[in-house]
Amino acid sequence: MTKFLFFPAPYPDEILYSVLCRYHIRNGIPKARQTNLEIWNNIYGKKLHLPDGIESITERIPRSANLTTDMLIKECTALPLLKPFVIRSIYDELFHSMKYGNKNIYNIVSFSKTFTMQHWRLRYCPRCIERDREIYGEPYWHRIHQMPGVFICPIHNDATVESNVSIDELKYGFSPLLPETQGSHAPTYEQEIAAKLFDYSCDMAWLAQHGYDMQTFERTDELYDNRLCIRGYRTHGGKTTSKKLAQDIVDYYGVAFLSMFNAYNSGACLWIKRIVQHNNSFRHPLYHLLLMRFLSDSVEGFFTNVCENPPEYLPFGSSPYPCRNFLCEYHLQDVIVQIEVKKSKGTPYATFLCPHCGFAYNRKGIVPKEQQYSGQIHITSYGWKWEESVSSLLSAEESPYKIARGFHCDVRTIIKFGIERGILSEDRFIGRIPYVPSDEPKQKHDFEATRSLYRKRWLDAIAANPAVTRNELRLLDAKADQWLHLHDAEWLEQNSPISKKAVPAWAAYDDEYFRKVENAVKQIRETPGKPRRISFNTIGKIAGISKPHKKLASDYLPKTKAFVADNIDTLEQWQRRKIVWAVEQLRGRGEILTIYKVRHAATISDPERRQDNFILKSITDSE
Repeated sequence: MTKFLFFPAPYPDEILYSVLCRYHIRNGIPKARQTNLEIWNNIYGKKLHLPDGIESITERIPRSANLTTDMLIKECTALPLLKPFVIRSIYDELFHSMKYGNKNIYNIVSFSKTFTMQHWRLRYCPRCIERDREIYGEPYWHRIHQMPGVFICPIHNDATVESNVSIDELKYGFSPLLPETQGSHAPTYEQEIAAKLFDYSCDMAWLAQHGYDMQTFERTDELYDNRLCIRGYRTHGGKTTSKKLAQDIVDYYGVAFLSMFNAYNSGACLWIKRIVQHNNSFRHPLYHLLLMRFLSDSVEGFFTNVCENPPEYLPFGSSPYPCRNFLCEYHLQDVIVQIEVKKSKGTPYATFLCPHCGFAYNRKGIVPKEQQYSGQIHITSYGWKWEESVSSLLSAEESPYKIARGFHCDVRTIIKFGIERGILSEDRFIGRIPYVPSDEPKQKHDFEATRSLYRKRWLDAIAANPAVTRNELRLLDAKADQWLHLHDAEWLEQNSPISKKAVPAWAAYDDEYFRKVENAVKQIRETPGKPRRISFNTIGKIAGISKPHKKLASDYLPKTKAFVADNIDTLEQWQRRKIVWAVEQLRGRGEILTIYKVRHAATISDPERRQDNFILKSITDSE
C-alpha cells in the first residue's frame, strides 16, 4: 500500500475522527469519499468511537512519526472506557477488531447504539476552542466531549455545546471544528445538577486517561465485591441488597439527575441489579461510573484505594470461644483463641479446638457469641484428657454406663473406645437391633367403612356443638379432620361450618384501595423520563398491593376495578405514549424527525409498522 507523505500527529485528547479531518483539510482533497478511499480503501468512513482497521493507517505512516496502532487506540478512541467493563476474551476481540478490521465490531458485545445513547451530535467546549487556538493554532474535536453523559467540560467546568454535526453523518464526510460547525449556545443547569455533571465528567476523563492500562472486568468485579461489602450492601455469603442500594443511589443523585442519563427508567434503577449480580454481561460505562462514585466518591478512588478491607467475617462471634468439654477445668470458659471459618454451599462452619484438653467440636450456620455456651455441637475429637480419664476408669472396672452419665456421652461411645484400646472385650459391644422385614403384608382397612366412621364422627361433633367454628371443630376431632382432608375433601367442605374467610377481608376497603391506585397511576404518569406502562404489576408495586391481578380485578372492589379498567395501558396505548414522549425529546434537541429516529428513541418493537401513521401524525402535530 502507498505510504502517507503526510499525516498529522494527534493533539492531546483528540479523537481519531478529528485527526482524519485535519488530514483531509491539509491534503486539499475536495471530496470526502476520495479521502476515505485513500485511508480506509472504502468510500465510507468508520464510526466515531470504535473505528476498526487502524493498522491499515499506521502501517503507512513513516516510522519516524512514532504513531503506532496501540497509541492511536489508547489516546484517540473510546476503547479505554470499555476495558474495565468487559471480560478479557471480549476485550481481546475488540482490540483485534480495532487493529485489523471488523465491520461488525459494535456487535461483539451487542451495543450497536451504546455510544449514541446520550449524544447525537458532536460536542465542544467554547473555552477549549480558545485554548486550542492559542496553543496549537486551531481547534479540534476532543474525545472526552463526545463521551456519553459528558455535558460539562472536565477542564473548564463549563457546559459543552452541541454542534450541528450529526454523528450519523460522520462516515460520509469530514467536518473539522470550524465556526460554521459550531451550534447553539451552551445550556444552563441547576447548580446542584451541574456539580454532579462535573464530577461525572471528571470521572470519565480519568477513565479515558487510565483505562487502557487497567485490567478487564474480572478485576472490576472483585473491586465491586470489596466495595459493596465495605458499604454493607453485600453479605459475606455473596447476597446483595439491591433494593436498598438502588434507593440510596436515588437519594444520593436525585431523580432529576438520574433521568438525564436514562438511569431512572420506570421509577427504578434496574441497571444496578444487572451490574452487581455477578454475571459477565456488558453494561454501559455510564452506569458503572455512577455506581463507582457512589461507592468510593470517585472512579479514581474506586480503582486505586484498594487497601481498605471489608469488615471481618464473624459468623460465630468474636474470639475467644468456649470449651464445651465437661472434664476440662476451663469448661464453658473462653479459651479457644483461633478458628478457621469455611463455607459449604454458602453455610459457614468451623472447628473449635481447646488447647487445654484437646477437645474439638464443629458448629455450622451463623451462631452469635452469646449462643456458643449451649446448644447442639458435633464432636470430632474428645481430646487427650477425656481419653486418659475414660481409660483410667475402665481399667479400674468402672461401669461404662456410670462413666457415660458422668461424662455426658452415649454408653456406646465409652464401650467402643474401651474395645479399641483393648480394655474391654469385643462381646461387650452393643449392637443396634437389625430391621427384619415381615413376610406378612399389612392388613388393609376397608376404605368405605373408614370413611363412614369418620364422616359420622364429624357430623356428630357438629350436632353436639351447633355454634362451633371450623378451627374449634378441628380441635375437637383432629384425627377425623386430617383423614377427611386427605381422602374426602369435597364432602368435608360441604359439611363444615361456613368459613369466616369466605369473603376476603379486603372487600370492605374499596375507597382505600381506590385512593392508593389513583395515586399510583398519577405517580406513574408524572414520573419524568420515558413513559412507564400502567399495568397491574406496576400499580401494585407503587401502591403496595400484594397480588394485584386478583385484587384490582375483583368484583369486591367495584370502584377500584372500574378505575383500573379505564387507566390500564394496552400495548398500543403504551407505545403511543412513548412515541409522543420521543417526539418531544427529539424536537427539543433540534433534530430532524424521522420515523426511524422516533421509533428508536421510543424503544418500541413494531415489525409490522402499525404505528408509522401515528408517528407521522405526532411529528406533524409537534411542528
